[in-house]
Amino acid sequence: DQDKEYVGFATLPNQVHRKSVKKGFAFTLMVAGESGLGKSTLINSLFLTDLYKNRTQLNAEERIPKTVEITKHSISIEEKGVKVKLTIVDTPGFGDAVNNTE
Repeated sequence: DQDKEYVGFATLPNQVHRKSVKKGFAFTLMVAGESGLGKSTLINSLFLTDLYKNRTQLNAEERIPKTVEITKHSISIEEKGVKVKLTIVDTPGFGDAVNNTE
């Protein structure tokens, strides 16, 4: 009678899996790099979302004097019944004013 449903240690991995999937997961990702390298495009492609739809592109003169501001964006995603709270830590302009000539 292997069709019987057992309760206890034998089913613990399945119980933990079901509980985790039901509760969901939190995932944090930090992206860093110079402006215009495609960080936002990568994030949008990875998670099939438009996380940066309200962002405006700055030209070179506007980017240089800016200091790096760390920003945090959060979004909830659900795929195949699994909930993910995605937090993106973004560092726009990181490395824009670095002189790499040497």
